[in-house]
Amino acid sequence: MTLRARLTDLADRIPLPAETLGGVAVGAVLQRLRPLSLPPAAGPAGTVCAVAGIGLVAVAWHERGPGDLEHPVALVTTGVHARTRNPIYVGFTLAHLGLAVATHNGWMLATCPVSAALVHRWVPREEHLLHELFGTEYDAYRATVPRYL
Repeated sequence: MTLRARLTDLADRIPLPAETLGGVAVGAVLQRLRPLSLPPAAGPAGTVCAVAGIGLVAVAWHERGPGDLEHPVALVTTGVHARTRNPIYVGFTLAHLGLAVATHNGWMLATCPVSAALVHRWVPREEHLLHELFGTEYDAYRATVPRYL
């Protein structure tokens, strides 16, 4: 299987939040129209950050258990889910931040908090769903594990 086919397959299985993709795209377009560059020295740190974010998403996706994101059949509280209740969102935000810094794109960096805030608006709904599905088990998990970090 080619790298392109593998990436396409991965994208089919892990839904990318439109808010994150939109922030990256808006930053890229604005950078082409009116460059706002970051210091080049930050590039390697950005690469590490982007790779860490993608790695976190991959690990969290692998650990998430049976069912899909909208209809989980088990509450996952181990692995990266023992550190943050939303490791996939944290990973996407970390990857967005890292991509901005790695490419020295100030506009993309500026869109990162906006994208994160737009993603966050779904979290209370998801938490309500998890409470309805898992009741006191979810409440205990929520009381001991932070929403993000």
